Amino acid sequence: MNNNPLAVAIRNAFIKNVLEKPFVENKEEAAQNTIKNILKNKRICLFEQAINRFLIASGQPPVQMSSQFADEKNLLTFSLQLSGYIRDAQKALDKLSSIHACNPALINLYRAAAKYSADCSGQIKDSKYVFREHCDYQFWKINNHDTLSNAQFINDNLHIDPKRRNLIVSMPFHIQGSQEELQKWSSKFLNDTLDNKNVFGSQVDVYLAHFPIEQPRGEKFALSLETIRNPQTYFEDVDMRFVQKYLLHFIGKDIRLDKQNRIISGTPYNAEVFKKNCQLTFLDYCAGGAHVHRWINAFSHIASQLYDRNTTNDALKNMFVISYAFLPIQKESKYSGAHFMSSFADDKMRKEPFIKMFNPELYEQSKYHHNTNAPAKITIMPDNRNYIIALNLPEDFAVYDEHNQKQALPDLENGHHMAVITRRNANSITNYPYKQFITVLENASIGYRGLNVFNKRPQGQICHPMETMAVFTLHGQQKQISPL
Repeated sequence: MNNNPLAVAIRNAFIKNVLEKPFVENKEEAAQNTIKNILKNKRICLFEQAINRFLIASGQPPVQMSSQFADEKNLLTFSLQLSGYIRDAQKALDKLSSIHACNPALINLYRAAAKYSADCSGQIKDSKYVFREHCDYQFWKINNHDTLSNAQFINDNLHIDPKRRNLIVSMPFHIQGSQEELQKWSSKFLNDTLDNKNVFGSQVDVYLAHFPIEQPRGEKFALSLETIRNPQTYFEDVDMRFVQKYLLHFIGKDIRLDKQNRIISGTPYNAEVFKKNCQLTFLDYCAGGAHVHRWINAFSHIASQLYDRNTTNDALKNMFVISYAFLPIQKESKYSGAHFMSSFADDKMRKEPFIKMFNPELYEQSKYHHNTNAPAKITIMPDNRNYIIALNLPEDFAVYDEHNQKQALPDLENGHHMAVITRRNANSITNYPYKQFITVLENASIGYRGLNVFNKRPQGQICHPMETMAVFTLHGQQKQISPL
């Protein structure tokens, strides 16, 4: 028994949103003793059993629900909103540890929620939800001749050229693959950060990866937590398929693998060519960071069969991961990176919910503190290649709307919303988070690595971090930039 504080929030949400909701009986369906009703009872019972396994393992009493009198619309909503209940449970988040966050019982609950969501597809009257487990990533090349809201997204016969600079954007979207949806959601979260034509589209080719709308939400969170639980080697079949389809030629020539992902044939490059090929840049948001981590694990799994350990490790360090709202999950990551987060200086009962959920201890160690007037706090991970930039989230954060009027950012979620760094703060003269993020994104995309990603761009106003930021170790001691 682990006394997971999230169990209280989930149990209360189940009682409120499922058990206490009025049940409207469909007498016509109830009168039919059909296979359909048998399957309904089975899927409800399986999900209820998973809920109770998690509750009991967490020291909470089980819940009881009659599958005969269950309103599946409410139960389906519950399965889809698990992380929403956790997001809103600030008291539970305050007590959360990594042991709780990555507990197998919680991961299995998310998997059960995903299975229940998929099993309900087409089975609930008037429900338009259609879910399917184990979907492949949707992958697009972005041709952005104007702005993202007018960009063209191409997914036919994509071939990423290792000789080009390449930026792969990994987002936690569940959307349909229409041009309108891709334009809408990409511009909502990335805004104008890819609009510099002197970098993106000219020097750098830009790609977008996301899961399709059919992927159950529970599966995305189960994958993220499993990645954090097993960071060194974990990847799923969908991640390996992604790497084999789009990145295999970065590793070697004419590589063929068997069903166990073992190389049957293939020719390695020389070490310098392989290292240069690995100069990929990734930009991710929230659970998209877990996707990128698994891709690199799958990439590493293949590469380590062609190259010795030192060559593989040295090449993977050339990959650069820029994250927002997803912190490093290892002290010594295979890759390099800059990881942005936002937090209130006083975050009591206002913690950034998903970073705190995914990586509770590191969140507490690296979040912004009010004992400095600097615009951000940098934490350097022990590998001396990954930097956490914790931004001071102002109380009055606002953006400009389409009429150039100030407005509070909807769904700010205590700093989780990516627009905190991709839209200008209407109440700020310096717009430090936005400018620093743009600086890192552009520098990394054109090939800079290490502290050079922070260097001032010709068109920007951002200085080297030693000139502008307070820098702390994980032990809270202020010092100049240096490894932990």
